[in-house]
Amino acid sequence: MKERQRSRTAEAAAAARARHLLRSAPIVFADPFAIQLTSRPWRIICKNRFLDWLVFRRLLAVLHPIGAQILARSRYAEDQLEKSIAAGTNQYVIVGAGLDSFALRRRDLATTLKIYELDHPASQLSKRDRLAKLAIDLPANLELTPVNFEQESVADALTRSSYTRERPAFYSWLGTIHYLTRDAIFRTLAAIASFAAVRSEIVFDYRIPRESVDPADIPVRDALDRFAARRGEPLITSLDPLTFPREVCDLGFELVENLSGREQQERYFQGHKDGMRPPPGSYLAHFRLLR
Repeated sequence: MKERQRSRTAEAAAAARARHLLRSAPIVFADPFAIQLTSRPWRIICKNRFLDWLVFRRLLAVLHPIGAQILARSRYAEDQLEKSIAAGTNQYVIVGAGLDSFALRRRDLATTLKIYELDHPASQLSKRDRLAKLAIDLPANLELTPVNFEQESVADALTRSSYTRERPAFYSWLGTIHYLTRDAIFRTLAAIASFAAVRSEIVFDYRIPRESVDPADIPVRDALDRFAARRGEPLITSLDPLTFPREVCDLGFELVENLSGREQQERYFQGHKDGMRPPPGSYLAHFRLLR
């Protein structure tokens, strides 16, 4: 990444969240900061009804399920986080935070939850610049922790922060695994397993192999691959939903939930007026550290 340049995929994900709040019903995930954090071209598209129709309904219509995936993974992670906070967790680590706005939306947790956003230095610098232009102060309980994932681990980054290893934490790792190699994925999970306290939790999304996807959904799958590749952020890795959880458990985790696209649909999008449906090839995984 170039200095002060942020992820185009992060901007597109923020635009999807912004568009949902402006145009959809019922609301699955409300992110009022998304429209401000995404890029100016996306803000113009989201706010203009004609451009919204042209871009989201015509030009990017085949990617409609991806918008549902973005909403479902954000909603799921924060639903599980709420349960963890209720159980006493007071540290939240957002791995590959991008344009996440949880800390801005949940200032009510300022005295009870410490939030660590881990991301590439260029992405964090761009985010800081954007918030400064909007005159939005960073919450006191938010710590931006720069990390170059190609050169160091989550544990390396958190060692430089105020993170307390002896206390359980909740980790979210959304919209990222797809872009990493299998080795990089397991190195990250192993680093968290060796660094975090027992009872720490992690939620992340992943996709299953192309051959496991319903043939009717292959065009959506292929369109997403082309969309990401054209933006210089190709999707690299798919994981088997049967064997992958067992491999993660071998690192010291226990599986809490492994939610398929169909199950996400049933939980979050029943009766949705837009007919939103996450890709069947998308999964949401929730693990808890046992050792």
